Amino acid sequence: MQDLFGYALPREYAAGHIQEHLGTRERASLCDLDYMAEFWVTGADARSFVQHVCTNDYRQVKPGTIRYTAFCQPNGNMVDDGTVWCFEDSRFLIMSGDESDFDWFVEARDSAGSFQIELENVTSEWTTLALQGPRSRDILGKLFSLKLLDDIRYYHFTESIAGGVDCTVNRMGYTGEFGYELHFHPRDGGRLWEGIMEAGREFEIVPCGQAALESLRQEAGYLLVGNDHDKSTNPLEAGIGFAVKFGKNDFIGRQALSEIRKNGVKRRMVWFKLTDDVIANKGDMITGDDVEVGVVTSGSYSPTLGRGVAMGYVRPEFAISGLDYAITIAGEEHAANLSLMPLYDPGDKLTKQ
Repeated sequence: MQDLFGYALPREYAAGHIQEHLGTRERASLCDLDYMAEFWVTGADARSFVQHVCTNDYRQVKPGTIRYTAFCQPNGNMVDDGTVWCFEDSRFLIMSGDESDFDWFVEARDSAGSFQIELENVTSEWTTLALQGPRSRDILGKLFSLKLLDDIRYYHFTESIAGGVDCTVNRMGYTGEFGYELHFHPRDGGRLWEGIMEAGREFEIVPCGQAALESLRQEAGYLLVGNDHDKSTNPLEAGIGFAVKFGKNDFIGRQALSEIRKNGVKRRMVWFKLTDDVIANKGDMITGDDVEVGVVTSGSYSPTLGRGVAMGYVRPEFAISGLDYAITIAGEEHAANLSLMPLYDPGDKLTKQ
């Protein structure tokens, strides 16, 4: 078992994390994401509040739509990243990776003093299973109609029933593969897990633990709070500037982020392929010609590439795709090639298909 944000989740299952990783890429896997945090925002000013606390723009977002965003402090540094779902004009769901974020949203509401909304932490009433991989549609089609699934576009969701379980189904994930996430009450978790695994038997579905999820998300270049960003990180340097919309009305951190955009970031998130199968760790130093240029934030073995991979920050002048650097791991230098784009499906073509 592995502790993640206070939740004990399987690190790997019987087949081992490498087979779970490859099973996701080649067929399909099912992963428990029970640690995700969910908060309702309801009331007449729900949309205005979401606009206030999110860097992304939700003015024209319609029901059934999800958008990725950062939540920032006034100095532009991130509280967290996450997604915001529009159920109705007066009802939004915020989903993040850390339940303690709820206190920040309450403080943001109370300090503004003008939003007519209610905030409710419903983390204990929601749980999430991620069905990911190229055969996920075939598997879920045994529980839902294929038409319903085909109507769910990328970063959209619908509410339905699967195997007698009320659930919300979306088209997104954390693996870099085509897939779905199902959200429902925890009391139904065992029944839905067993139903999906049975439906996926003919497609050789595998359960996916946190070790495989970690290597999958690193290949795809997805951030993990506490590793790749924290409260000293701004979204522009973290590589998620696409989720910062300066054209919208004021939001928390906008002024500071505008200055950062004007003056340039002091470091930049990049990705590395190592030349061997060694695993880099958070805090390992990145050097070029014996000069320290950055630091690793995440590292793992990539079963897809057959070598070690890493994510980290380097000074902007050293962020040149294709250049070779060295990562010091356990006192030894290991060659690593820098990429400005994630190492697997950099344009997200698979996830968006």
